[in-house]
Amino acid sequence: MVKETIRVYARVKPLGRRQQAGSYSVDNEEPLPSLEITVPRDLGDGFINNKRESYKFKFQKIFDQEAKQDVIFDSIAKPVAEWKTSEISEETCLY
Repeated sequence: MVKETIRVYARVKPLGRRQQAGSYSVDNEEPLPSLEITVPRDLGDGFINNKRESYKFKFQKIFDQEAKQDVIFDSIAKPVAEWKTSEISEETCLY
């Protein structure tokens, strides 16, 4: 039995018309790419505001807003489907 880690991917979606723009940055220099999202503090919460402004997450791969669906499928789903198909055919031959 092969032990593998769970792979997590991110896709940055374009904003809708009514969504407030936040800022994000992608760092591909680390061993795993990271996505940092900055959410400005709301002045309506008062002067003492201890909310976090920056959130950083690591992913196997990060797809930007311009990434097409077929590129994402070829990068993520296709290898999994091919691996599973080969595993099924091997199990059938062994049976």
